[in-house]
Amino acid sequence: MNNECIIVYESIYNGNTEKLARVMARTLGCQFIKANDALNTDLTRYKLIGFGSGIYFGSHHPDILEVVRKLDQSDQEVFVFSSRGAPVLGKYHEPLKKLLIEKGKKIAGEFSVRGYDETGPWVIIGGGNVGKPDENDLKKAAEFLRNLLSKYCMPDYYDQVLKKLPVKEGFVNTYELKVNDKMIALNGDFVTINQTACRGCGRCVKVCPLGVIELIDKKAVPLYELDCTLCRLCEINCGERAVSLHYSWFDAIKVAVRHSKRNSL
Repeated sequence: MNNECIIVYESIYNGNTEKLARVMARTLGCQFIKANDALNTDLTRYKLIGFGSGIYFGSHHPDILEVVRKLDQSDQEVFVFSSRGAPVLGKYHEPLKKLLIEKGKKIAGEFSVRGYDETGPWVIIGGGNVGKPDENDLKKAAEFLRNLLSKYCMPDYYDQVLKKLPVKEGFVNTYELKVNDKMIALNGDFVTINQTACRGCGRCVKVCPLGVIELIDKKAVPLYELDCTLCRLCEINCGERAVSLHYSWFDAIKVAVRHSKRNSL
């Protein structure tokens, strides 16, 4: 878990901003919490804070603004993000940015995408920006952080493994690498679990619909990773950001082939 960063968000209609907050938290390897929870959290201990919500009547959600009003003057980097119904961002971020500047925060950057909107006149046609933010928007959100704030982003240790082994049925590949004088142990390839970060909570085991992961000696192990359908529930629900998926387009196609005769979970 990256304890240098945190994301504070509000998302009240269609979960548009929550999707952004989730992928940004995954990229940074940090927590993402709602504004009400942030009011009861000591934010002074974080070096980087992301603030985001949908845009409501030309500004971020009032709860986000309230969190910022209660910040102290400590030296911190921040970034701003949002989802919006309008085709252009305009000055929607200005009220939040003004408050952040008054609190002495360094604004590293801002990011916004269009989000599904079913309010006002949009209800007549079944909503505007249908399907937004889409997968491409979420990739852009991750790239925004990697390009702008790479020093805070959680590294993918699996990418640093020089010699990867063939994935075999019923067998888990194990890798070890030394990073900044610390040994990192990894299990699995398609489903890679950082054994050093895993605390054995079992959440990934419970949410996996196909029983890919089991707890062994209080650590999560991807025993049946060839059965993985790439749903990402394990990755999303890991509080320690210890789970990551790795696959090519060819691997994704093989998922469909492998499960083509299944009738149900």
